Amino acid sequence: MSIFTPLYLKISKKRFNKPFHPLEIIKNAHHFISVPSDPRDFLKSLFFLEGLRESGSILLLFPKTLEHIYKILKHNIIHVIFYEKLPELFSKDYEKLKKQLGHRKFNFLIELNVPSNISLAYLTMAEKRICVGEKSHFPYYNIHIKSDVVTLNKFFNMPESNPQELFHFNIHNLKKIEKRFNKKGPLLFINEKDDVLWSGDKIIVGNDIEISDPEIYESLYLCDAYYGVHDQCYEFAKIFNKKIIER
Repeated sequence: MSIFTPLYLKISKKRFNKPFHPLEIIKNAHHFISVPSDPRDFLKSLFFLEGLRESGSILLLFPKTLEHIYKILKHNIIHVIFYEKLPELFSKDYEKLKKQLGHRKFNFLIELNVPSNISLAYLTMAEKRICVGEKSHFPYYNIHIKSDVVTLNKFFNMPESNPQELFHFNIHNLKKIEKRFNKKGPLLFINEKDDVLWSGDKIIVGNDIEISDPEIYESLYLCDAYYGVHDQCYEFAKIFNKKIIER
C-alpha cells in the first residue's frame, strides 16, 4: 500500500456520500462482484451467484488461486477477470484492473471478501456498494450485510437457487479419473484421519488423492457420500446433494 493511500482515502471520502434507494428494483442490472478468495466461502457463495444471474449480468473478480474450481464452471454464464494479487489503490494490479474494466458501468458493486477491499469502490461509480462482515467501510460501501453471504439472497428477494446449474464436467475426464481409481460403488469420499464403516469402496484424502489435487472436485463428484471435515470439499458435497456421514 502506498504511504499516500490513507490520506487519499480521507480526502476523497466525500465522493461516496450520495443518496440512493437501496430497495429499488432494477431490471437487467449489471453486477461487479469480488468473490471470496477462500475456496470454502466461494462455494458457499454459489447459492447467491446462481440466483442473482437471473436478474442481470454478472462480472466476477476472481482470484487465480481458485482456477481449479473455475475450470469446472460453465464459462458461457460465468464471466470473470482473474487477479493474482489483491488490487489496492495506486498499485500496478489496480491500474491493470481499471484498464480491463474500461468504461463499463455497474448498478451494484458486491464485495464478498472479509475484510472488504476499499480500493474496489474507486473502480466503479456503482450507486449500490455492498460488503459482508462484522465491520462496515462506510461510505465506501453503503450497504452492509452483517450476516453471511446467504443473507444476500433475502436482500435481493431471490427464490431458492440451484448452484449445480453453474457446473460443467468433462465426461472424458471423469471416465479417466474413474479408471485411475479403479474403485467399486457405492463410493465414499473420506476427508478425515479417522475411518468409518462403509459398504462399498472409498476414496481417501491423503491416500488416494491430495486435497491440493486439481481433480479433487471431480473425484468427489463421482462419489455417493462424504465423510470428513467441514471444509471446501464438504461445501461441494452439499451442493451436489451427496449423503453426508457425520463424524
